[in-house]
Amino acid sequence: PQNVLQAALVLKAATPYFPKKTVHVAVVDPGVGGTRRAMAVKNGSCHYVGPDNGIFSGVLNAKSRCVELTQKKYFLPEVSATFHGRDIFAPVAAALAKGTLLKSLGPPIKDPQTLALPEPSWNGKAIEGEVIYIDRFGNAATNIPRELVSVHCPNARKLTVKIGRTAIRGLAAHYSEGAPHMTRSIINSWNALELFEREGNAARTLKLKVGQNIQVIP
Repeated sequence: PQNVLQAALVLKAATPYFPKKTVHVAVVDPGVGGTRRAMAVKNGSCHYVGPDNGIFSGVLNAKSRCVELTQKKYFLPEVSATFHGRDIFAPVAAALAKGTLLKSLGPPIKDPQTLALPEPSWNGKAIEGEVIYIDRFGNAATNIPRELVSVHCPNARKLTVKIGRTAIRGLAAHYSEGAPHMTRSIINSWNALELFEREGNAARTLKLKVGQNIQVIP
């Protein structure tokens, strides 16, 4: 809850699977009712609507166009201080889906808020990354992409994943691989390295936390 960085990472991972002209509404908004701006973004044929708090960090690029939502005629008649998702963002998204132009919604934003998304690296001996998301099953997704693992660890069965005092040997091909309650690593549906426990909860077993460092050694 209230983790804008995790929301930005999930949105970045999910966006490529949506069709052209999708209007995305993303609301993780601890600052609702405060000074943060309400924003709409156009990326190619797609739009994004939500708070200007960094939630769109993973999808913004040099060609993105952003506006502050100030034209109240596109909002609900009464706007609460605690539910902008209902009163501002959803109606604006509907207007965009009907063909309303981005520039009609308010003035341009030249300085959208962005978050520093954690990037993995290669130190000459190991890939270094971190846990970025823990789902309700206790699976821990990292910021280490399949491509980086393939380049530096071509023999997936022999690599070692180290997190804290735990060392996990090899990549599993699927979640049913290994004995029950065995902790394994896998490339998940985001094409990123993930830790899981078969028929268990890896985050609870290993006491994992978002931001925790992880290494992958060839």
